[in-house]
Amino acid sequence: MPKMYYPQDFILVPASHPYPKDTFYKVSLGQQKIDAYFHEVVKIEMVFNGAVGRGGKVNAAFPCHGNDLKKVLEAINDLHKFKLEH
Repeated sequence: MPKMYYPQDFILVPASHPYPKDTFYKVSLGQQKIDAYFHEVVKIEMVFNGAVGRGGKVNAAFPCHGNDLKKVLEAINDLHKFKLEH
């Protein structure tokens, strides 16, 4: 299958409890093929033990009692700021 997503930059945000210690949210900015064209997108994937996904689980889920979502939103903002400055 041809590659459909090309990340240009990313930030790894540590996930909090109840996730295992070696779990991160991979927040990336890149080009995603949608229909026949590439579009700039922000993508959030789960990283477990250094690999994206675990048993096919790549969709991010944020614990309600914590600040993971806030940290991920800050990472998205940082990626956008970096892109605008360069």
